[in-house]
Amino acid sequence: MENINDDIEAYLQQVVEEEQNHDHDGSMSSFMEEIGMADKEMFGVCVTSSEGKVRKGGNADEVLPLESVSKALALALALEDVGAEKIFQHVSKEPKGDPFHSIAALEEGDKGVPSNPMINAGAIAVTSMIQGADGEERFIRLRDFIRRLADNPAIDYNHDMYEAEEKDLNRALFYYMRSHGVVSGSEEDSLLPYMKQTSIEMSCVDLARIAAVFANNGKAPGSDEQLIAPDNVHIVLTLMFATGMYQSSGEFAVDVGIPAKSGISGFIMAVVPGRMGVGVIGPALDNSGNSIAGMRILGKLSKRWKLAAFSSH
Repeated sequence: MENINDDIEAYLQQVVEEEQNHDHDGSMSSFMEEIGMADKEMFGVCVTSSEGKVRKGGNADEVLPLESVSKALALALALEDVGAEKIFQHVSKEPKGDPFHSIAALEEGDKGVPSNPMINAGAIAVTSMIQGADGEERFIRLRDFIRRLADNPAIDYNHDMYEAEEKDLNRALFYYMRSHGVVSGSEEDSLLPYMKQTSIEMSCVDLARIAAVFANNGKAPGSDEQLIAPDNVHIVLTLMFATGMYQSSGEFAVDVGIPAKSGISGFIMAVVPGRMGVGVIGPALDNSGNSIAGMRILGKLSKRWKLAAFSSH
C-alpha cells in the first residue's frame, strides 16, 4: 500500500480494539434504532489504496445506510451531468457551519439558496439536478453510479430505513426552496430521489473503494478507467474538506486534515489524495452528528502515517 507500512492491517485491528475500551455516550438516530441497527459497539475501518489494495479491521463488512455520506456522491454525479456552473447557480460553496437540517439558514441566506451541498437543503437541490426523466430514473442513475464507484452491483437502498426516516423536515426545505425558484418540479421527481439516496447501504469495504476512486483522481483503483472527471473530483474534495463534517468541519480539518464526509448512520468516508480511501463506521454520534469513534480512528491513522493535507511527509 503506497507510502504505508505493511503492518497497516494489524494497526487497523488495534485501533478498533482500542475503541472498544472507550465510552460512547453519544446519541444514535431514532430511525436507526427503529430498524434494529442501534449497536453503539459496532466499529469498523477499511483502507483501499489508489492501486486497489484492501486492508480492514473490526466490523468492516457490516452493511449500513450511507445517510449524508451520499451527498458527496450525488454531487459528483450532478457535476458530471450538468457541470459546476449550473449547480452553483442554485447552491453556494460556503462553510457556514449550519446544522445539517437547518431551515433558519435558508431564511437568513440569499433568497433560499443553501450555503453548500453538504447540508440537507443543498443536497436536495443538487440531487434534483441529476439527469432523468423523473424521480425514479434520477435515483436509479445515482444508484448505478454508486455501484460502479464501489464495484459492487448488489448495492441498493434499505427500504425499511427509507420508510422509517422522518421526511417532513426535508419536505419543508424542498417547498421553501421551490417557492424561491431554487428547485422546481414535483416532490416525487425532485425530492424523493434524495430521500432514497440516503438509505443506500453498503459496508466500509465498499465505502473505502469509493473513497479510493476520489483518491485516484477519479479513476477506478488500479486501472485507467475514468469514473469521475478530475475537475469534479477537485470540487467534491474541496467541499468535503471545508463542509463535510458539519459544525465540526474546521476542527476536523485542523486535527485530522483529510477531506471527509460523515453521515448519521455513523459512516465517515475520508480521502487521502494520491494515496488511499478510508471507510469508517461507529454509530454513536457527537452533537454535530459525526461518528465519535470514526473521528478518533481517523485521527489516529492521520497522525501515524502523516496523512493530513499540510503535514510534512
